[in-house]
Amino acid sequence: MDSDQARKMNALETRAMAWDEAERAKYMARYKREEVKIQAWENHEKRKAEMEMRKMEVKAERLKGRAQERLANKLASTKRIAEEKRANAEARLNEKAVKTSEKADHMRATGHLPSVFSFKLPSLCW
Repeated sequence: MDSDQARKMNALETRAMAWDEAERAKYMARYKREEVKIQAWENHEKRKAEMEMRKMEVKAERLKGRAQERLANKLASTKRIAEEKRANAEARLNEKAVKTSEKADHMRATGHLPSVFSFKLPSLCW
């Protein structure tokens, strides 16, 4: 009877071990399928984040280019205005030099110095 019971226990133990291994294999297969899905999702999210980053970099480069263009335009405009102001200042200087020369020539010709009150007085009438 002991050997018969041992065989029954052995058969039962064998079936239990086979069932246990089958269940473990089933869980492992399910885990691996889930791991593949998670890995695919992670890769997708990484690519999405990298594309978003590239998109931001392109936008930043575009904004930087526009800012550099605006700066160049501003500098060119400033330089042009400064040149105009210099030209106007030089023209005024030359004009005053000509007037001074004319007054000096007039003084030489007439022998008289200009009067102290040669400037215009402001009008006191409203």
